[in-house]
Parts: sequence; C-alpha cells; structure tokens
Amino acid sequence: MSILNPKRAAVKLFDTAGTKLLSPPATGFGYFVNHGPRDQRKVALTFDDGPSRPCTEQLIEAMDALEVKGTFFCLGMNVRYHPDLLLQMYQAGHVIGNHSGWHSRKTGLMPGSNISHITAGEEAIREVIGVRPRFYRPPWGWLTPWEGKRLTKAGYTIIGWDVYTLDWVIPEVDGMTLAHDAYHATQPGSIFCFHDAKPWEKIWEKRETTRAVRTLVPMLRDQGYEFVTVAELLKMPAYR
Repeated sequence: MSILNPKRAAVKLFDTAGTKLLSPPATGFGYFVNHGPRDQRKVALTFDDGPSRPCTEQLIEAMDALEVKGTFFCLGMNVRYHPDLLLQMYQAGHVIGNHSGWHSRKTGLMPGSNISHITAGEEAIREVIGVRPRFYRPPWGWLTPWEGKRLTKAGYTIIGWDVYTLDWVIPEVDGMTLAHDAYHATQPGSIFCFHDAKPWEKIWEKRETTRAVRTLVPMLRDQGYEFVTVAELLKMPAYR
C-alpha cells in the first residue's frame, strides 16, 4: 500500500484547482482570446516555453517542410540562451509572443502593479528582433483578474486556446495520440496549445510534438483547414 505524501497531495490539489479556476478556455475573467472566427476554416498552431535546442530547431524544420507558420510564446530566459534561434524563427515568418521572463506562476498570482515578470520577457525578445510582441500567454495559462488588468494596461492581447494538448508531459505522450486528440477537438477558428521546449532548459530533447504536428497538419488540410498565425487568425498586428 502506497503512503500518501501530504506535500505532494497539496501541490496536486493546488495545481488542479488553479487550472480549473484560471485557465482557458472556460475561465480567464474575460481577458483571454481563445479562438478566432467560427465561420472560417482557419486554425492557428501555438507553442509555449521555448526556444531550446534541438527541439525547437526540429519543430521549425518540420513546419518549414509543411509550409506552416506558427505563433511561439517565448520565455525570456530561453531567448537569452538562443537569441540566434529566435531571430531565425522571426525571419522565417513565425510570430513571436511573450510568455514572461522566467515562467513563474507566483508572480502572476501576486496582486499589485509589478510587471517585471512580463517586461523581462518582452525586453529579451525586443533586443533580438527589434520589435515588442503584442501577444502574451501567461505561464501555465493561469490568469488572475489583476494580471489581466496589468497585461491589458501594458498593451497586450492575451491569447488562450480551445485545443489543449498534453505534449508537456514527461515522459512524452506519443505524437500520434496527440495529433488524433487535437484533430477530434478542432473547430473552425481553433487555437492549439503545444509546447516546443521546456522552461529553463537550454538543451532539451522533445520529439513527439514535432511528430504530432507532422501528423495533424495533413489530416486537417484534408478537411479543408488552413493554418495561419494568431495575428492572421485574429486580424491583429503581431507587434507593438
């Protein structure tokens, strides 16, 4: 018989409650944009937590072969690991969004006016590509009302999702399973949440997300779907 670890049980309860109360598509206090127009068969692939090597490199190579552009919500500290890779992504036509400076849930949960966790990611990106991202996705997808106000005041559009994948799980979920689950959840205007890397990791092996994208894109194209960036889906400029 296994003995329940009280600390682990408390963390699991906290994680479950936080995700249920603060994450898209059901919550977010009206601040999230979770999808595009439902009357057009256009969808957007988004990726969180990068960039890292070789996982992000492998993904963008696959997307280039598929002729698909994505929206990457990048982490400030990972950008500082790989500024050349970020610039390559931007120059290739992928949209770069902000995913905070260091992927802390605590800072987003804290009330007050401190936005250093937001601007740290923004500045790291601006230093590399020369423009400031307009799109933001909070770490873990957790958004409090006060964080929503801070982001809106700072000029951000907060991007959620309506198709969530478990590609962040370790060990990795099989890419075929990820693709088929995402396929069955897709609607016109869907925004997919994938992960191209792992926060804080400079070097990371992550193959199943790339495999999932290689599988999902032709499946949905066969159903008449077009893949666009979040900027194209929402008809908004990507940068400020």
